[in-house]
Amino acid sequence: MGPTIPAELEELSSEEVQQAIARAKQDWESTADSLPHVICLLDEHRQAVRVNRGIETWHLGRVNEVLGRDMHDLLHPSGCRTDCGLRALLNEAWVRVQNSASAEFETFDSHLNRSVSVALRPITEDPSGRRCAGHARAVMVVADVTPLHVARAELERMNECLEARVLARTEELENANCDLQNEIVRRESAEDALRNSSSELELLSQQLIKAQESERRRISQELHDSVGQTLSAIKYSLERAAELHRQARHTDTQPLLMRTIERVQETITDIRSIAMNLRPSVLDDLGVASALAWFCREFSETYTRLRVRPHITASDEEIPQRLATTIFRCAQELLNNVAKHAKALRVTVVLVREAGSVTLMVCDDGIGMPTADSSGSFGIGHGVRNLRERTQMTGGKLTWSENEGGGTRARIDWLLSAVE
Repeated sequence: MGPTIPAELEELSSEEVQQAIARAKQDWESTADSLPHVICLLDEHRQAVRVNRGIETWHLGRVNEVLGRDMHDLLHPSGCRTDCGLRALLNEAWVRVQNSASAEFETFDSHLNRSVSVALRPITEDPSGRRCAGHARAVMVVADVTPLHVARAELERMNECLEARVLARTEELENANCDLQNEIVRRESAEDALRNSSSELELLSQQLIKAQESERRRISQELHDSVGQTLSAIKYSLERAAELHRQARHTDTQPLLMRTIERVQETITDIRSIAMNLRPSVLDDLGVASALAWFCREFSETYTRLRVRPHITASDEEIPQRLATTIFRCAQELLNNVAKHAKALRVTVVLVREAGSVTLMVCDDGIGMPTADSSGSFGIGHGVRNLRERTQMTGGKLTWSENEGGGTRARIDWLLSAVE
């Protein structure tokens, strides 16, 4: 059974049929020439039997000059190495075409300096066994896909850039989240510290009130026991002397007045002692260094079993006035603790002014470091707690350590500003 002939061609003569076929070929060639691809028909030997003008657009030769070339030589007219990648791909594709199968591939060709997409399609024979299109066995279409590859590469680059930005942003968010969590923890710690500080402040206020009441009670007791009783005795002696004077017993009056004068002197001494214990005048008259040296002498006379060695290299002028009372009270508290708890024989009091700091140290050879209890008072009452609070309020730092050779070393450091 032959091929089906269109009805409009059955009435035409052989010459007219040939002309129609020629016009159809011309229309096909015009259409193929308008495409930017290289399109060619290949015979059974892979040689070009028809090529569109895309071959000229690609600067691979003129249409009439390239006919009969191998499909590889058509794309590489100047020749190439035997291990050409395009040649190998074309060989594989031709094997598929010989098996009546289509083949497609994409590759970058360095000779053409572009990425190409190659498609090979076999041309089937008509039922009569004749080949169409001048014995063409296959059609090869070569398209330039360089812009597509460039766009694809740019898209990949943009995707990678976007991914990198996403990763960077994610890392920033994670870091910000971590910082936020740390800030939350820090604020919670600060709130806990504030609550603890508030509790300690409340406790300190209570202790301060108790200390004030205790001090008032002590002063009242001292005034009653010493000054009050002595003044009562002086009053009685003066009344007795007045009675003796009225009776003209002048000989008995003289000894009584002398004893009264002695009691008045004792009362003056007691009052001066009480005043010195409250606040030594030397602290206001001279300064903390002189007051501390005086207190060491007084302390050694009171506690004769203790040998007190003052090592005071700072002068009164070198110690800021804002620290004078604090340093003196801290030294008092530390020395009282040594006398009451350390069971020491020797104690050294150091007051040093260095560049940018003032240091007070009290070192003893007693029983060693006290043990801290739950209240932080080192097992010796509230004295050390009050001492620590007093130190912190003035910008100082209190530290305890084991003294070389046994005993305890208490050290307080105050950092000074540039103008102090």
